[in-house]
Amino acid sequence: VLKTVIVAVAFCLVSGATYLLNDAVDAESDRHNPRTASRPIARGDLSPRTALMAAVVATLGGAALTAAVNWESLVTLLGYVILQIGYSNWLKHVLFVDVMAIAGGFVLRALAGGVAIGVPISSWLLLCTGLLALFLGFTKRRGEAVALGGSSQPKRAVLESYSVGLLDELIAVVTPTTVVAYALYAVTGAATDLMLLTVPFVMYGIFRVLFLIHHHSEVTEEPAVVVWRDRPLLACVLLWAMCAGIITVASGGPPAT
Repeated sequence: VLKTVIVAVAFCLVSGATYLLNDAVDAESDRHNPRTASRPIARGDLSPRTALMAAVVATLGGAALTAAVNWESLVTLLGYVILQIGYSNWLKHVLFVDVMAIAGGFVLRALAGGVAIGVPISSWLLLCTGLLALFLGFTKRRGEAVALGGSSQPKRAVLESYSVGLLDELIAVVTPTTVVAYALYAVTGAATDLMLLTVPFVMYGIFRVLFLIHHHSEVTEEPAVVVWRDRPLLACVLLWAMCAGIITVASGGPPAT
């Protein structure tokens, strides 16, 4: 448990560092965006130089913590750092790759939890994490597109290649893929078929997010906090966690892969 907590703290430090880096790079464009103009760097309360220095310190601290756990955790963290640097400077400007890079970051976080305690990493866990992150990433892009450009081409550089119509099609592709992948996990990858009982929670959660992007698109601009803002979605996640946890314990634990 202690190793997991240490790695979690390390990734929190590095995640904060990448946010500082991203905000420093985007400071000028953020000033012209009503949604981001109030950020400390864009507002002028924090200088880009100070932000970058803090980012370096936080990254070194995170690296030191993971190195104290094991070298696998350190390599995973460094991979995450490299991905985030690439995202902040180049990848976020590349159509589709921007969202795929975000999803890759979540996959690396999930991977870090396993390597920290030396347990086999389930390929189903990584697959479902990546697909769910893709789904949420495209819903975030759609929320931004609606806020900045309505149903026409968005007016922000990072979104210039997206349109609401295109994003709806991408979401329509990722949504069933995510549900099917999780259902296949419940049937063939879980320790017991009882895990099928958790599929309705996953489906409801995705349906709820789809409802939000069409009726409350401003909420989905920040997927990281959408769960806390929407009570039905929060209840769904908690019920899924309880159900999955009980089934896993009752069946003797998760399968090795």
